[in-house]
Amino acid sequence: MALRKWHADGATAPLKGSDANRKPDFILLPSSIPDSSRELDWRDVIVFGEMKSKNTTDTLRKSYIEGAGKTALLLYAQDGRHSAPYLRMLGHYIVLTFFDRGGSLSTAAFDIHDYPDFFLRILLGISTAPIETIGFDETVFWDRDDKKKKVLVAWKGSSSEDDKGNPTVSLEQLIFISDTLHGRGTTVWAGSMKDPTSPTARRQIVVKDSWIDPLRKFTEGSMLAKLNDANVEGVPRLIHEQQVQGPHPSRAEMKVNMSTHFLRRLVSQSGGRQYQLRVLSRLLTEPLGIQIMAFSSLAQLLIAFLDYVQIHKDAIVKAKVLHRDISLLNLLLVIWDASRGDSHRLDFLDHLPPETREHLQAKIQEIPYRGFLADWGYAVPIDVPQTEAYTTPEPEGPSTSPSTPHHDAPPTSPISPPNTSTSVDNSVPVRIPVPSEGTDRVAYIALSELKDVHEIMLSMGRDPLPDRSQPSVDTNPLYRTGTWSWMATELVMAGAAKPIAHTAGHDLESLFYVLLGICVLFDEPHRPKPEAKLAECFDVYFNTFEPSLLKTTTIQSKMGWSYNIIQHISPYFRPLVPLLNVLRERIVLPMDFVDDSFRSDGPITHDEMSQALLQALCSLDDQFWVPHASPAHAKEPADYNSDHDVRSIASEPDESSELSDASQSAHMPRILRPLPIRQSSGPGFSSSASSSSIYRRQLSNDADSESRALKRSRLTSDRRFNARSGPGPAATGGLSRRFAATAPLPRRKT
Repeated sequence: MALRKWHADGATAPLKGSDANRKPDFILLPSSIPDSSRELDWRDVIVFGEMKSKNTTDTLRKSYIEGAGKTALLLYAQDGRHSAPYLRMLGHYIVLTFFDRGGSLSTAAFDIHDYPDFFLRILLGISTAPIETIGFDETVFWDRDDKKKKVLVAWKGSSSEDDKGNPTVSLEQLIFISDTLHGRGTTVWAGSMKDPTSPTARRQIVVKDSWIDPLRKFTEGSMLAKLNDANVEGVPRLIHEQQVQGPHPSRAEMKVNMSTHFLRRLVSQSGGRQYQLRVLSRLLTEPLGIQIMAFSSLAQLLIAFLDYVQIHKDAIVKAKVLHRDISLLNLLLVIWDASRGDSHRLDFLDHLPPETREHLQAKIQEIPYRGFLADWGYAVPIDVPQTEAYTTPEPEGPSTSPSTPHHDAPPTSPISPPNTSTSVDNSVPVRIPVPSEGTDRVAYIALSELKDVHEIMLSMGRDPLPDRSQPSVDTNPLYRTGTWSWMATELVMAGAAKPIAHTAGHDLESLFYVLLGICVLFDEPHRPKPEAKLAECFDVYFNTFEPSLLKTTTIQSKMGWSYNIIQHISPYFRPLVPLLNVLRERIVLPMDFVDDSFRSDGPITHDEMSQALLQALCSLDDQFWVPHASPAHAKEPADYNSDHDVRSIASEPDESSELSDASQSAHMPRILRPLPIRQSSGPGFSSSASSSSIYRRQLSNDADSESRALKRSRLTSDRRFNARSGPGPAATGGLSRRFAATAPLPRRKT
């Protein structure tokens, strides 16, 4: 039995392991942490709770919002966890809430004096339950023998095996972890596995876990397979993709593909409330890259953007794949290695005079890092036949540019597809046992028919593509393809009555916004602007987490462009002002809104954008080719918190402890984490400075719904322990992220 202890010390001092100052009233920790320790850390917390003096509608609402914010922080601090229970003691009433990537489930508020057995069951259950039943991923574990954190995979040929013969991959550093409570909940690690070409060498890989939407037809692995087969350079190479398995909520001995529907279908009185249907996927790729914010010179920045444009074009021309999620965090740099067959893409030099081409080619080949376009999780094929997709109206005139994909490209979520009924129930593929044949088959069933006995089965990686005849357009209203800060204007303006096909032009517009954002984010390579300066421009226009046209209208305005944008570009980036003016005139100035519809002269093409970037590159003085040295303290990966206030990442579980192996996973030794992400408020809540209110509004709505539901449930004794479900905060909410820092930056007090 797992041994754990309840503590109340966190009520008086903020827990470590986070930049946000949060003090849960009571927490459950592994017993291996001594009572004398005052170094309480969010990364050790198994369960937390809050206490209020009385049970009212207002305290129910506020405690729900408070718990959601702290749960977001908890999941952000624990990279091997997907959900968490949250206990509220409101006077002599108690409420248990369970947050996961799909939403929340709560019990009714019940009096612990009237129902002491319920109270004891909850305390004992939480205190002794196997960690996989309270949100931990049992496929991410600490290997005592190798003294490494590892992750299970489901294919042969991986680096090693666990004690049960299951293939594993070693995890060496946490690269990225999502701070949003619900939605994809992406976690990315740098890992390694044995190189099949050498008995001693190890192969550096990237491991990415995401809670993906099964209503989407194409997984990231299937799109990478298309890109790799078409020999598109500058994209991740697919190694393996799978669904992650875990114990069934009611039958722990049975392993199933993890999904948010199981628990909700088990609770018969969940009220049929909306939740986010998500399944957990695991993707293994190579090579390992660094973020574009690590650029060392202006020339390297421009070359990287030339690469991004060429990669995006090649993906469309060669593989018929459209990215659809261009953002600051998806643009990477990688070391190009000729021994791996990489070639320095120099096609953009072909139209230059021979002497100029040779001169630039020699200088470019001296730059070791080149552009790398990552995160193809929202990518779609653009060669879908008309019978296999919801169509949009035929564009006027011929379409000869790869910047304009096939007119049958799927509409952007959450836009209602035209010529279809919005009441059509989407279907998902599930495993159906065939006892007479002793095997299983995959069949599509409507979401309304999905039960806890159904295991969702997706086509992953190089599996055959799914049955495209089945309706599977995503109708989730909490997000759409892209990132608000960098999303194309037409997509921001889209609504349920205005279906918009996501085109390559939208992605190129996003590239322009990212380049402009970098120019107002940094003073020079490796030197972000001071906090006060960022608040004047970057935070206002590029740190938004809800639909906004403020950036577009400011760029369109002559005074807004000069006063609010250009004057915030530091002297180092001034050589790019002519380039930015050209892209502004071509992309943003032609935009208009006439007769209740978006109008423009036509999207910019890849060739036009490449030509503008190349012209800027040719005009750079030699000083802008000289790389800037990165700060000494940024050369080595840093732990998540400051050096002096966390336990050593090399610490190991106490082998003399009576904890079981499963319980020790809850107190796992640290692996390297990225430095703290700059934030303008605590995890789980968005910044008021950036006018980001969607998250708080959604939380407030959920809390109001919960308060009404729990109030009604207290009126009758026979519904005392019924659960309700809710979708929880919108996936567009969460930590107000500027970027994942590549060097230590000043922290904002929260």
